Amino acid sequence: MNGESNTQEYCRHRDAQYASIKTTVFPDQHLQIPCYLQITKRNENEYSRYRNSNSSREKSLNRTETRLKPHYKCRSLVYDSEAKRFYVPDDKVSWNVDFMDYKPVEYTTTKIQHNPKADSSDPSKITKFNQLDNKIDRRSFTGFYYIDPITQRPRNPIGRTGMTGRGRLYHWGPNHAGDPVVTRWKRDENGSIVYRQIDSHGHLKPVLEFVAIRRRDTKQWALPGGMVDPGEAVSKTIIREFQEEAVRDGLDENQIKRLFSKGYKLYASYVDDPRNTDNAWMETVAMHFHDETGRLTDHLNFQAGDDADQVVWCTIDRTLELYASHKEFLKTAVDRFDAFW
Repeated sequence: MNGESNTQEYCRHRDAQYASIKTTVFPDQHLQIPCYLQITKRNENEYSRYRNSNSSREKSLNRTETRLKPHYKCRSLVYDSEAKRFYVPDDKVSWNVDFMDYKPVEYTTTKIQHNPKADSSDPSKITKFNQLDNKIDRRSFTGFYYIDPITQRPRNPIGRTGMTGRGRLYHWGPNHAGDPVVTRWKRDENGSIVYRQIDSHGHLKPVLEFVAIRRRDTKQWALPGGMVDPGEAVSKTIIREFQEEAVRDGLDENQIKRLFSKGYKLYASYVDDPRNTDNAWMETVAMHFHDETGRLTDHLNFQAGDDADQVVWCTIDRTLELYASHKEFLKTAVDRFDAFW
C-alpha cells in the first residue's frame, strides 16, 4: 500500500472514530469520550497489559510532563504555505482532557514523502519505536511515548498540536537535533566588559552576547544548530552545524577544537518547535560553550550557511524573540554566570 493510500485509510479511520464518538457513552458514566479513550476502552485488555508492563515508563513520562511547559509555538494555526492546523485551546492540549470535537489536519509534505532519508508513510513498518532502530534513535528524552494500537502512530508526549502526520519532519516520533550556545562577554571599544543596571538601586550585571543566525525559512533569529544524522553523536552534530551554518570555510580546526572543548549541557528534551505534530516532534541537546576572554572567538569569520541568511553576535536580554525554545536555552546560560537578562 502506498503512502497516499495509507494516509487516506488513516483519515477514514479517524473520521469514523470522531463520527461514532458523538453517540458513544460509557453505560455507567453517561460521559462522551474522545477517540483515544474510545480506542483504549475497545482494546481494554491489550491496553491494560501495555500499561501494567510499562508502569516504569509511565512514571518516567509523568515526571517529565510536570517539568516541561505546555507547548504553544507548535499550535500556531499557520503551519506553512500549504497547511493550517486545527485550533487547540490552552485547556485542551493535554491528552488527559476530553476534546470530543478534535479533528486535527492530516499533513506530511510531498518533499518528506519522497525523501529516501525519511521514514515510510506507513508507521506499522517501524518495529522499534522507543528504541535505537539501527542508526536512527527513536528514544525520547521525555520517557517512553505511547503508540496508538490501531494506527501504529506515536503520540506527542506533551499534547495535541492540531495536526497529524509528520508535517516537515523526517521521522515518526522524536526527531533529534543539537544546538550550540556560543557566548562571550560584550565589550566596549576599550575592551572592557559591558555592564547594565538591573534595578533602581544601581546594581549591575555583565552582559553576554551569543552567535545567532537568521533562518531562511521563518526569518526568525535562532541558534546555529541542526538535525542529528543517523549514527552521529550529538557532540559531532553541534560542531558540524556550527561550521556549516555560521562560519567560513578554512577556519582553523584547532581554534574550533579549543572553543568546543569544554561544553556544558543546558538542556536535553522536547522542543516547542513549530514543525511538531501529534505524531512527530523535535527534541534537542543544547550545549553551552563560553569564551571567557574573547580570544577564541575574536577572529571568527561569519558566513551564513544554506539554512540561514545572516550570522551575527547578538546581545542577550529578555526582549529577544527567538525560534522554537531557543530563548529558554539562553536564559539558562545567563543564569550560569549570573549575567544580565
